[in-house]
Amino acid sequence: MIYVHFHLSREEANYLSDRIGQRSVAFAAGESEDEQQRMCRDAEIILGNPPVAWLRDVGDLRWMQLSSAGFRPYTALADEKVSFQITNCAGLFGTPVAETALAGILALLRRIPTFVRDQEQRHWRGAAIRPELGTLSGKRVIVLGSGSIGGRFRQLLDGFDCRVATMGNHNVADFHTLRELDARLPEADVVMAALPDTEATRDMFDAPRLSLLSSTCIFANVGRGNLVDEQALLARLVDGTLGGAVLDVTRNEPLGQNDPLWKAPRTVLTQHSAGGAQDERRRIIDRFLHNLARYDRGRQLDYSVDLHRGY
Repeated sequence: MIYVHFHLSREEANYLSDRIGQRSVAFAAGESEDEQQRMCRDAEIILGNPPVAWLRDVGDLRWMQLSSAGFRPYTALADEKVSFQITNCAGLFGTPVAETALAGILALLRRIPTFVRDQEQRHWRGAAIRPELGTLSGKRVIVLGSGSIGGRFRQLLDGFDCRVATMGNHNVADFHTLRELDARLPEADVVMAALPDTEATRDMFDAPRLSLLSSTCIFANVGRGNLVDEQALLARLVDGTLGGAVLDVTRNEPLGQNDPLWKAPRTVLTQHSAGGAQDERRRIIDRFLHNLARYDRGRQLDYSVDLHRGY
């Protein structure tokens, strides 16, 4: 039995059901939590992200396809004996996340938030704002992360003739060490971070490292919120010593009503929505079906996760 712990429309549920052959499928939608947990316990295959605690009481489970790229909560199982494989949606969200980062950066450079406020207030600013408008063309850009998001972001920059340098673990990266990063940061016009949550990345952008950024630099984070010391970032935004910030991820999600980031100047908050797209759930189903075909043939599943490594 396949258990789907993942919200689908009726059309999407039918799309999935029509493509899984004779297997039975159970959907979490509309069921009580006790019934959802029972279905999880009885499943051979899971699509979605059920609570970690439920996975400690599964006997027949052989494979779980997450509906996300991130899987941090499931690393709690790293040192336990589990009888099932876990695969994720790595690479599936690269284009929408990269486009979100680019849209936020362009919005800040071209002062789009200012024009939105003016429109709400029917205020005509006109030619007075023209000297404040920036351009992305020819800028120095540092991309942190050479995976699907960082790679796609770099491709999107091709049309802007930017001078781009990527930091990452792969051969495609231009540099690899924090020392090299610190040497490059003062000259950067844009820093775009798309890094996973690991011991090495947590608090990477602390106050001393943030202080290396120029007063006109735009900092974008679309990876994980714990990369950044938010208080130090906020201080630089408030005192006007940083060009701006594009934040898809924050340490606390959702942000509390009184979180100062809501009112941070020159900041675009996209609320961990960057991976979204109109066909997002259909693409997740297709990822699952791709691996289901491999599972049925006894082949190695694609996009298996390493619970110890964390990404």
